Amino acid sequence: MEIELTNIRIGASESSKRTLLEDITLQLNSGEFTLLLGCTGSGKTTLLQTLAGLRPPDAGSITLDGTPFWKEGKVPQSILLQMGLVFQFPEQQLFARSIQHEFAYSLRPYRLSENQQKEQIAKALNQWDPPESPELEQRFHLDSSPFALSGGEKRRLGLALGSVTNPHWLLLDEPSAGLEAQSVLLLLDALEQHRLAGGGVVVATHDLDTFLPCADRVLLLQEGRLIADLTPRELHKRPEVLEQTGIGLPPSMRLAQQFRAAGLNLPLTAMTPEEMAESIIKYESVEVQNQNELREASGMVRVVVKTDPMEYEKGAPMLSSIKMEDDLKLLPNTLTHSGGLYSVMDPRLKWILYILLVTAAMLQQRWLGLTLTLLPVVAALAILPRQTLAGCLKLMKPLLFFFLISTALSGTTLSTEGGGLHFGFSLLQAEGTLLNVYRLFIVTLASLWFSLTTPYGRMVEGLNWVLGIGKKIRLPVASFALAVSLIFRFIPMIWSEWQRFSLIVRARGKAALRPNTVRIRDLGPMVIPLLMALFQRAEDMTIAMEMRKVREHSLLGARSSLLVWSKRDTWISMAGLIGFVLLVWIRQL
Repeated sequence: MEIELTNIRIGASESSKRTLLEDITLQLNSGEFTLLLGCTGSGKTTLLQTLAGLRPPDAGSITLDGTPFWKEGKVPQSILLQMGLVFQFPEQQLFARSIQHEFAYSLRPYRLSENQQKEQIAKALNQWDPPESPELEQRFHLDSSPFALSGGEKRRLGLALGSVTNPHWLLLDEPSAGLEAQSVLLLLDALEQHRLAGGGVVVATHDLDTFLPCADRVLLLQEGRLIADLTPRELHKRPEVLEQTGIGLPPSMRLAQQFRAAGLNLPLTAMTPEEMAESIIKYESVEVQNQNELREASGMVRVVVKTDPMEYEKGAPMLSSIKMEDDLKLLPNTLTHSGGLYSVMDPRLKWILYILLVTAAMLQQRWLGLTLTLLPVVAALAILPRQTLAGCLKLMKPLLFFFLISTALSGTTLSTEGGGLHFGFSLLQAEGTLLNVYRLFIVTLASLWFSLTTPYGRMVEGLNWVLGIGKKIRLPVASFALAVSLIFRFIPMIWSEWQRFSLIVRARGKAALRPNTVRIRDLGPMVIPLLMALFQRAEDMTIAMEMRKVREHSLLGARSSLLVWSKRDTWISMAGLIGFVLLVWIRQL
């Protein structure tokens, strides 16, 4: 079973000029262990999601044994069932009240009999949770809650949920992150067994120490392009490739370089400590046979093996450590600063316009006034990039659905006249509710525009200036500004997390759906982890602020360089004020 990608291109959602993957052409084979290497932002995760059928390519084709992945905007379930994608931080997908229910949810798309499910679950438990000794019990009890496990145990359970379905292709994103040594050994054993059984393995990782000795093939990505396709030993012969891309060298390569600098020319293909030790022994035996060369070399270099492998005899040269840090080219948030006009607008102007618009919306009591208030909001959103605007529309769909349901329920009447139960519908009640939710919809759109076009730091600085009068009368302006800014900060964060967890639930649910859609029955498995992740984000932000000692003097200090008022801002603010006066005047008519 082969996966073939031909000229795959995927553009970034925030700009058509930037690509996440560019002209990727390759073939992945069954029974092969493939590593995806590259700096952060090189396209590894995007490529994995493309292989799993979660992201449609903008150009090119992808097939499984000649069968196209995407047909009429969907991937056939027969292909999805062959793919087992395990996301980074797999413990975040947990949602059920018991481990048994977690396994059952992952196995549901396969329509197995009860006995087959029990057999698959037992196999996964024996593989990922073997008893450490006959006296110790397994940690994963099917009737226990997954949330009672430790962090490392949850991560191991997440890996077990990805392999319990026995997919033909295992696609893993940073699977060794956060695992203790024993769990890493279990992971390597599971991947080796899967490969020997004829399955394919693709691992995106920065952990070269763990996976490079086990891999059959290495694919090196840089800025979305495939720049190298070679074997691990070929990669060891070309360490400059890793250094040029900013990935850095694993300890085996780094130690070989240091030995060569010390005069020991060991082979470049030693990838494990055992191979390195064997190379050293062979080198010493050759040196013993040639005493003359040993005498000549002993005056220049003397290497002493000690318990600390990095400890050298005085006088032995020591290479400076090779840079191991990744080139952090973080992907920009798809729903953040949009550039253009909004990038040069003073944040104080945005706050003024936002307050005027929300005030005007709250004052309106008629449909005409609210519709006129909506027009400038729609015009402001229309300037956003097309992909960002499409994301906004997707975010508004569930909100509009909620508004319609609320309106329908508010208009429903119940009476018991005549001894029976009668349902009715009051247009007057429904209209009153619809008017209120229409107003709320306008305010939500305005808030969304503000959060998308204003970076967090500029938002705080602008609000501090707007509330400057409150400081003079000793109101807690800093705390209020911080709280309001965090609320706006959470709007794009919620959308980003929603997208991430929708991909996770689609990967587990194996449903043939169009991109960015989720089945109603999958909302529970998605919403519960989503809320937990948001709560964790909020807690992390609180701890970060405490550690950075955020105080009022840091928020309300000297005027920031972020606040630069221009003549254009003056004209826009005057136009906004005139619009506000007109809307208030319309309300009086």
